[in-house]
Amino acid sequence: MRKKRLNKIMIIVVLFLFMLMGIGYSYLSKTLGVSGNVTVKPDLTICKENRGISANGKLCKRAEKLHTEVCNQSDNSLFCSGAGHKQGENIVYGSCGTSGELKSGDAFDCDVDGDGVYNSATERFYYVSDYYDTTSKSFNDDYATLIYYNNVKAGEPDNKATFAYDSSNENWHGPVTGYVELPSTREWTKVTLLQDTRQLLNEKGEATTGKGSNVLGTFTYTDKAARLLTAQEINQACGITVGSYKSGEVDTCEYLLENTKYSTSSLSYGWWTEFAHFSSSGNAFGVSGRYRRVGYADVSESSGDGFRPAIDVAKTDILY
Repeated sequence: MRKKRLNKIMIIVVLFLFMLMGIGYSYLSKTLGVSGNVTVKPDLTICKENRGISANGKLCKRAEKLHTEVCNQSDNSLFCSGAGHKQGENIVYGSCGTSGELKSGDAFDCDVDGDGVYNSATERFYYVSDYYDTTSKSFNDDYATLIYYNNVKAGEPDNKATFAYDSSNENWHGPVTGYVELPSTREWTKVTLLQDTRQLLNEKGEATTGKGSNVLGTFTYTDKAARLLTAQEINQACGITVGSYKSGEVDTCEYLLENTKYSTSSLSYGWWTEFAHFSSSGNAFGVSGRYRRVGYADVSESSGDGFRPAIDVAKTDILY
């Protein structure tokens, strides 16, 4: 009798345990929003389709893993939090791309120093647009403009270093003060500018500043392997009109905001572009991580923006 009673108790216990397992599974299914096997979200930073593809000696090849930063901001309208990222959430920069196509934000690793290594940490670039010729005022679709993932100091990545555009506070000479920080042709031996002497323009594409009171001449990036971005390249990449000063206008080009205050308050506000302000004789434009737009600042201001290299690359030298 005692054995029968024990067997009944054991059966009841087993049935009870099965019932608890069923309740637990049902709860997990509802909580996780799955049915059947629990699914794992794919890692959106991994570019599986780009893995293991040989560069075949080309300067740039598609990235195998995208860069990320944590959004450390909490403002409702500014920075990464204003763009819709939750505080503590990962920001993924750029895209893996589509074979045979070039689109704004496509991530590439470029062997700019010629050591044979495509270093995803320090040689990350993003396709912006076709190359813009400031002399002919036209795009050259044989060449691509790529932007570096970070600002630089003495040619090396530095997301806190800031410099004046021109400490004389005159904007018609070009970025004479800060351009020296850009990588030289001795540092980035595999890259050369398509035109190292460039016609300076304002945001409207004209060669004047101060409402026509000053003429913008040419500027030579002496001994440099990189330059600054133009308004026309940003307009084409982001689908905006530089000079509109709309907060959030470069949300379509989030990759331009990597390593700025967009993610973390201790970093630089943004970075200078090449073009001067049409209305003022003392302002030039920069990309702002705070307002997520292209705005202007005093060219003598040395505590806000850094210098971010843009390179000119023949499309035949890009594996895409």
